[in-house]
Amino acid sequence: MPQPAPSAAPEVAASAAASAVQEAVPTAAADDDDDAVEAATEAAAPAAEQPRAASATSSDRSAAGGQGSAQPPSSSSDVEDEGAEPSGRGYSSSSEDEEADLAAVISRLKEVLSVSEEAEVQLAKPPLLPTFDLAGIAALIKAGAAKRIICMCGAGISVSAGIPDFRSPGTGLYHRLEEYGLPHPHAVFEIDFFRRNPRPFYTLAKELFPGTFLATPTHYFMRLLHDKGLLLRCFTQNIDSLEHQAGLPTEAVVAAHGNFDTARCIKCGMPHDVDYVREAVFKQEGNPCHCKKRSCNGLVKPDIVFFGESLPERFWERVPLDFSQADLLIVMGTSLVVNPFAGLIDYVGQHVPRVLINREKAGELTSVKRSLGYTRGFDWDPATNYRDALYLGDCDAGVRQLCQLLGWEEDLDALMAAGQAQFEQARAGGAAGAVEDAAVAAAGSSSTEAVLRATAEAAAGAAQAAEPAGEAAAEVKAETVAAKVAAQAAL
Repeated sequence: MPQPAPSAAPEVAASAAASAVQEAVPTAAADDDDDAVEAATEAAAPAAEQPRAASATSSDRSAAGGQGSAQPPSSSSDVEDEGAEPSGRGYSSSSEDEEADLAAVISRLKEVLSVSEEAEVQLAKPPLLPTFDLAGIAALIKAGAAKRIICMCGAGISVSAGIPDFRSPGTGLYHRLEEYGLPHPHAVFEIDFFRRNPRPFYTLAKELFPGTFLATPTHYFMRLLHDKGLLLRCFTQNIDSLEHQAGLPTEAVVAAHGNFDTARCIKCGMPHDVDYVREAVFKQEGNPCHCKKRSCNGLVKPDIVFFGESLPERFWERVPLDFSQADLLIVMGTSLVVNPFAGLIDYVGQHVPRVLINREKAGELTSVKRSLGYTRGFDWDPATNYRDALYLGDCDAGVRQLCQLLGWEEDLDALMAAGQAQFEQARAGGAAGAVEDAAVAAAGSSSTEAVLRATAEAAAGAAQAAEPAGEAAAEVKAETVAAKVAAQAAL
């Protein structure tokens, strides 16, 4: 008796399953959501179940006479009663049918999603690092194989500087703006809201303005890379300008979200000296800073990228030029969730080692994404990793360990000590200037007794402010302030 033709149901169902996955998965994966990817894959699973039912129906029809009857037996017992014998007549058991059908579905899925066994084997590349940790990165640098290093930085590198965060209840920067009745906290960084009500931003700017906080060991580590001729560029998400305070030149830094280093009028675009904005921020108690051009009188703000504004042109110019040249990527203190910055880790070549120094993993290529053919992100899977190192912990501790491995710890400490001395001297000068201004202004309309008191207080304040710069400097500064106060009082 002729054997029944094999059913095409598994192949059709496999295509249906593949189509279902194709439609469901890309959207979830594009959102960088592992749970969504898994859910999408599971959602397509019912299509994979179809070949089982289809295969069973086909077998039943064949057992009934191979005529494709429209009324197949209702159960396997009906087939057995008619004398059909699965063995020896071209039939397989139901479990074997299921396995064959499932294999067909998987094969079709891999074909549609371009994930073949050959491609998976090709992912196993020779390792670019001896170990996938800081020791491996140190070995690479010592060997002279990393001479064009790019650093990518986020808020985590500034934590130890003491910069207040935005969201902590009662102390966060957003909490301090509640009196202004913001529609939502982020409104302070929205350009349309700023045009209507700039006061909240200027109040916030006083908390963040450069000169208030000292750069961290991580910032000085990047300065050390620069001094040794190894830093190609620092790409930072931070607006605190601590990279420059640590001594990195402007050319070495790309501030993806802008910073306080420059300022301009949002109406006519005229650049303004940052000291002009600083004076407005600290002396006008949050009052708006206006354009110096009288015919304009627009609002002036630091070149921080607000919601509704484009990223700086320099960012778009430097990304393709720098990342194509990099031979090592160091990512520090960022969760890698804000695009386009987060996607930069994949702009370096496939031959470029990468390392994440962060409190937790970020930007990872998970097993779910990899199984679906995605290749973007850090790959710390021991089976496929060939270039990605990882250090989980505080950024400052991570860079210090790396400096120890490189024999640079003394260099780092020397840079930090010099930077701290310069920072304290600058603060002393600023504090003395503030005391001087207040004392001289008070002396302009005071009685003799008040003048004497102002003179003494100003001299003491100036001496205390200048103390970090040395006793001699403190005495000179105090005498200068006292003389100015006396002169003003004599008018």
